[in-house]
Amino acid sequence: MKKYIVSILFGLLIGFFLSKTLLEEYHGYTKVKTVSSTGVTAYFVKYGEYDSIEDLEKETVSLVNYIYTEKDNKYSVYIGITTKPENLEKLLTYFKNMNYNVTTEEFIITNKDYINYLENADKLLTNTNDLTVLGEVSSQILSKYEELVINGSKD
Repeated sequence: MKKYIVSILFGLLIGFFLSKTLLEEYHGYTKVKTVSSTGVTAYFVKYGEYDSIEDLEKETVSLVNYIYTEKDNKYSVYIGITTKPENLEKLLTYFKNMNYNVTTEEFIITNKDYINYLENADKLLTNTNDLTVLGEVSSQILSKYEELVINGSKD
């Protein structure tokens, strides 16, 4: 009986130290990305981040079309979406020529209908350098995102 108690205590002690070591390894690890088998990585062109919806509305009066998200009481405004890095560069150049201070963020999109639409729109962006077409296609991409992803998710 004494032999079993010593073995059980020894096993618990080893288990404690192994789990402590494992948890310490992952404690500060922040490079984990969400992975989806049906999603695609999309590049969003970010226009700005605001503390209130009033600030957002005031600062986006001149924009033709945009979408926004709210996270941790901060409102982020996006004015372009693409799945191709070369189109991202075109959009960044287009918006910087309009004197917009823009950045990019990556998100995973899983809505199949929107993914199909975005892939077709990306073909248009790839085949043009016309600034008017870039602006119009970008605006349509945002409208379709709002229709299929934002409003579609509420149904």
